[in-house]
Amino acid sequence: MRNLLSIVAVAGLLALTAPTTRAQNASGDWKQTAFIYGMGAAISGDVQLGALELPVSVSMSDVLDALEFGAMATYRIENDEWSFEGDVTYMGLGWSPSGPRGNVRGDLDVDQITVMATAGRRLSPYVEGLVSLAYFNLSTDLEVRVLNQRQSASRDADWIDPLLGVQYAVPFAGKWTYSLRGDIGGFGVGSDLTWQLFTTVRRQNSDRFGWYVGYRALGYNYEDGSGRNYQHYDLTQQGPLAGVALSF
Repeated sequence: MRNLLSIVAVAGLLALTAPTTRAQNASGDWKQTAFIYGMGAAISGDVQLGALELPVSVSMSDVLDALEFGAMATYRIENDEWSFEGDVTYMGLGWSPSGPRGNVRGDLDVDQITVMATAGRRLSPYVEGLVSLAYFNLSTDLEVRVLNQRQSASRDADWIDPLLGVQYAVPFAGKWTYSLRGDIGGFGVGSDLTWQLFTTVRRQNSDRFGWYVGYRALGYNYEDGSGRNYQHYDLTQQGPLAGVALSF
């Protein structure tokens, strides 16, 4: 059933993107922009693998200490009517959270890849309606220590979520633009719920170069399997970001 719903979601996205050639002829030239950015994220929630469960509460400073490697980039192509965007984020994290009252301790290593493809249709000069597909890939190693007992588990999980969203972007003070984007999805296709909030303030120094600062929050509630194969991720990542925009 989930595979069928994923196919329906992909078909819907393709249907939305079908008028690209006609839109190009009607709406003028396409503009391409590459965004490269870094993000300091706080992470909170719960992770459970089999019978092992550990609460996660990691501040931005803790994540920077725990970050083994991270890379984030976005490519966007747009004209006056349509936009298409791809965003890729990779984070390798390792930290040692504690359970309630310090009775439970553990080590948690997570490699996470998030890929989001978005098609947008302009509804007004400042507002776009968005349809997205988000792919999540998690590789998790969890070790829990209770007193003198030690248990460990490793799981890999990946899923695709459809999302619906809206983006508002308005220029101000000449070279500046403020944008706010919100998405919600999952709907039981991949996860029970996935959501995103993304806001930026951007300064366009020239036709080809700009820079921006902002804030991004991304959350998901995913579970799969049963018994020893059960896995559940209820996590929220949020924090400030900064990057550069290269137009061509």
